[in-house]
Amino acid sequence: MINKQFLRTLTFLLLAVIFQHTVQAQHQWMPLFNNKDINDWIVKIHHHETGDNFGNTFRVQDSTIQVRYDEYGDFNDQFGHLYYKIPFSYYHLKLEYRFTGEWVKTAPSYTLLNSGVMYHSQDPRTMPKEQDWPISIEMQFLAGLDDGKPRPTGNMCSPGTHIVYEGKLDTRHCINSSSKTYNKDE
Repeated sequence: MINKQFLRTLTFLLLAVIFQHTVQAQHQWMPLFNNKDINDWIVKIHHHETGDNFGNTFRVQDSTIQVRYDEYGDFNDQFGHLYYKIPFSYYHLKLEYRFTGEWVKTAPSYTLLNSGVMYHSQDPRTMPKEQDWPISIEMQFLAGLDDGKPRPTGNMCSPGTHIVYEGKLDTRHCINSSSKTYNKDE
């Protein structure tokens, strides 16, 4: 017969080990990009079915994920989004980004040197072909336009949703950050 005190102690120790393992796992970095391909990612481009990487929009070159529209012809509002294959609810995202290349002249003017990371996002498999943006919260990346005007990066944009900011509902589409302006290629 097993001693009840021993069983309680064993249960407590097992829970402590499980908790410790969970805490350690939460502090380990997990790379999302393998520097080779986007096989672990899901592409969704407006006007196209989920999974169709139209125009080779998302590609890997020089161990970086690149977003290019050079095979498009007319841009036709074909906004592209790239999603990691599994969702996360507890994470810190670390990345580097840079704007290079030429802007697609048939794209809307607000897209010039404008990109971002959409997190807390709608699953792309729930998006119809004609949905242009996922319901999400975005950390917007912007670069300066060489016009001398400030253009902070790291803004919060919320397509299809609203947020609580400074304790109250805020329905603005974007809230500017207080960051400095970074130029193209920085």
